[in-house]
Amino acid sequence: MKIKSLEIRNFRGVKNLKLDLDETTVLIGENNTGKTSIMDALRLCLSEINPQQELVFEPLDFHLPGHLSDPSSSDPIEITITFSEEFYGEWNEKVSEILEGLGIIVLDSESGKYICLRVTCQYDSSIRQFVQAITFLNQKGEIIDNISDRSYSTLAHQFEYYYLKALRDAGYHFDGTGPFWRPFLQDSQLSDDNKSAIESKLKEINDLIVSSHHRFDQVKTKLQELQKIVLVASQDVVDIEAVPNRTLDILSKSQVLIGTKTGSMIPLFRHGEGTQSLAVLMLFSAFLETQDQDATILALEEPEAHLHPSAVRILWRIVQTFAHQRIISTHSGELLSEVDIHHIRRLAQTPKGIQSFQLLRGQLTEEETRKFNYHIQRSRGELLFARCWLLVEGETEVWVYSAAATALGWNLHDIGVRIVEYQQSDVSMLAKVANALGISWYCVGDDDNNRLIVERKLKPLLKGSKEAEKMTFPYPNIETNLLQNGFGDVYEVFMSNHDRITTSINDPDYWEDYAKHFPKRSKVKAAFNVGLELETRGMESVSPQIRSVLDTVRSMSDGSDHD
Repeated sequence: MKIKSLEIRNFRGVKNLKLDLDETTVLIGENNTGKTSIMDALRLCLSEINPQQELVFEPLDFHLPGHLSDPSSSDPIEITITFSEEFYGEWNEKVSEILEGLGIIVLDSESGKYICLRVTCQYDSSIRQFVQAITFLNQKGEIIDNISDRSYSTLAHQFEYYYLKALRDAGYHFDGTGPFWRPFLQDSQLSDDNKSAIESKLKEINDLIVSSHHRFDQVKTKLQELQKIVLVASQDVVDIEAVPNRTLDILSKSQVLIGTKTGSMIPLFRHGEGTQSLAVLMLFSAFLETQDQDATILALEEPEAHLHPSAVRILWRIVQTFAHQRIISTHSGELLSEVDIHHIRRLAQTPKGIQSFQLLRGQLTEEETRKFNYHIQRSRGELLFARCWLLVEGETEVWVYSAAATALGWNLHDIGVRIVEYQQSDVSMLAKVANALGISWYCVGDDDNNRLIVERKLKPLLKGSKEAEKMTFPYPNIETNLLQNGFGDVYEVFMSNHDRITTSINDPDYWEDYAKHFPKRSKVKAAFNVGLELETRGMESVSPQIRSVLDTVRSMSDGSDHD
C-alpha cells in the first residue's frame, strides 16, 4: 500500500499544494518551501492522529498570510492522502476485504483500488475550540457517509510511517530508549536458566568490585543513617551496584564502539558528526529489516547531513535498498547526481504560493535524456536548486558574465542565478528541463548565423512569454562587445593576426573586423583575463548589453517569471 498523491491546504507555509509521489520521491527546493511541512503533514496524519485523542495540530500549524493573522479566523487545514494500487489487484486480498467491508475503498476501472483519506482541522466558534476530523472521499471527492469510527485505525494498522529527521543525534538514537535501538535490546533470546546464570555471575563480579573498594564502606555507613530520619527498607538499607545485576539493565547500557585508524575502539558518540549521522542511518536500515509490515513509508530528511560528497553518492545506493516507499528531502547536488530525474519534485515559491514541479516521463527524448544526465545531473546536480538559469553559448560567456556580476556587486549564488553553457549540450533540452522544474531561464547568444538555430529550438518552449522575455542576441559576438567597451588592451596581448585586419582603428567596423580575425585558440584565455579586469575596474566597465542581461535574470530570479 503506497501513497499516490498528497494534497495540502492551509498548513503552515503551504496554501495549496498537490504532490504526486513515486516509489522514491526526492524533494528539493530552497529553505521554507515546504519540504519539512510535507513530511510533518504525513507524520501527523499517519502516525500521530487518533480519532479518540486530542488535537495533533497546533494554532501555528495554520497558514497565516500576514503577521496579524489569527489561527481562529484562518481557513481550515486540509490534508488529503490517496493510497492507490500500482496495478490492478496489487493489494493483499485479505486486507482488501477488510477495508472494503468498512466502505472506504474506491474502485477505479483503470487503476484499480484506492483510498482517499482526508484530515481537517478548523476553529469552531460555537464551542470556541479547534476541532479536527477524519473522513474518506469517494470518486467524486465527496465525503463517504456512515463510515465506522474504527475505519481509520484499521487502515493505520496496514502500514507504518517512519520519519528520520536531519538532526541525527547518535547519543539519542543509540540510547536504550531510542526508537530504533530499543527493539534490538529488548529482543533477548536468553533462556531463563542462562539468564539466571548470567545474573549470578554479575552479582559475583559486583561484590568483588565493591569489596575491593574500601571507601564504599564509608558511604554505605553514612547512607544507612537515612533509616533514622525517613522510613525506608526494613533491612539492607544500602547497597552499591558497580555492575548492573540484571540482564535487562546491562543491555540498556549497551553501546556501540567504532574503531579508529590507530586500532582503538571508542564509543560512537565520540566520533565525528559524519560518522554518527551515517551510523544512525545504518541503524535505521537494520531496524527496517526487522519489520514484518509490508506497507511501510519512510521519510528521510537530508540523509547527506555531515557526510563527505563521495560518501553521499554511496549512501544513496544504500537508501535505494530500503524495500519501502521513500520520501527524501535533500540539498545535495551529489545525491541528485544518483537520482532518476523523474523522481525529483522541486518545490518553489511562486505568485500562487508554494508549488511542486516535476519532469514527466516522455518530456525528453532519449537523446535529450542522455545529454541531461551527462552535462547536468552527473556533474552539476546543484543547478537544479537554482531559481534562474542564464543560458550562454560557451566558456567565454561563463567567465565574462560571472565577473560582470561581481563587478556590479552581485553574488549570483545569493540571488539564485546559475550560468549554464549550452554549446556542448542542447539549449532546447535545458529549456525543457527548466520549464518542467519551475526554473526561470533566459538565453543570451551572438547575433550570427547560429541565432536562427537557437531561436527555432526555443520558440516552442516560451510558455506564453514573448521571445524578448526569454532570449536576447545583443551583439554580433561577445568579443566585439568587449572590444568596443574598453578591453582592447586585454585582447591585444593575444592578437597575432594584425596583418589580416583591413580596416583602420578609426573605422566604425574596426573592432568587429578585429574580433573576426582574433585567434580562436586564444578566445577563452582572453575572456578569463577580461573577467579579472572586470572585477578590478568595477561596474562602470560592464557594457550596457551585458548589464541588461544580468538585470533581467536578477529580476527573473525573484520569482516573477513563474506562471
